[in-house]
Amino acid sequence: MTEDEKIAALFRDAAGAAPPPGFDHADVTAASRRITVRRRAALITGAVVLAAVAGVGSVVALPRESGTATSAAAGAAAPEADNAEREQAVAPPLGPGTGGCADRQDPALRSLVEQGLPEVTGATPAATTDVCLPGAERYLNLEVTGGLLVVSVLPPGVAVSLPPGNSRSAPTASGGTVIVGSSAVGGGPAPYASRLPGLVAYLAPRL
Repeated sequence: MTEDEKIAALFRDAAGAAPPPGFDHADVTAASRRITVRRRAALITGAVVLAAVAGVGSVVALPRESGTATSAAAGAAAPEADNAEREQAVAPPLGPGTGGCADRQDPALRSLVEQGLPEVTGATPAATTDVCLPGAERYLNLEVTGGLLVVSVLPPGVAVSLPPGNSRSAPTASGGTVIVGSSAVGGGPAPYASRLPGLVAYLAPRL
């Protein structure tokens, strides 16, 4: 027997003496599942850390079968805000009042005025008379810094005459007229004089 044949015989003997394998197909499948679980857990942990670094408002998509994780930038609230603005823009106008006598401190009108002129939020209601005015009309009378702010909403068909002083008017979306005026108390300029045109423009499409 040549030297090469002796070496080949030794390898054959070593291969034949090898012990039987200590695992089967089920063991291989189980090990593969454990590795997959560990990889997914690592990806999820990475996604959570990414969310913490990005800060409040981040949106994290957990990995699917492909095992990838995706992170979206903060700002999901912006589309919701845009939708709210569009809904407000197409909302029906407030329209005329419905009471027996006009409310001199109309709460619905006040809410709109405070949106258009936030500086008057929480202002004290001004004193008014007890004369019963038509219920279709709306009014707001406020004590503001330096004087008074008065807002009147008249229904369609009512003749409009602007009061003297600092006042503005515009047709409303419901066919009436909104009048905004301010007057000084104790001298000085009328309050919010430069803001009245903007306030009228804000109120008109909402009334």
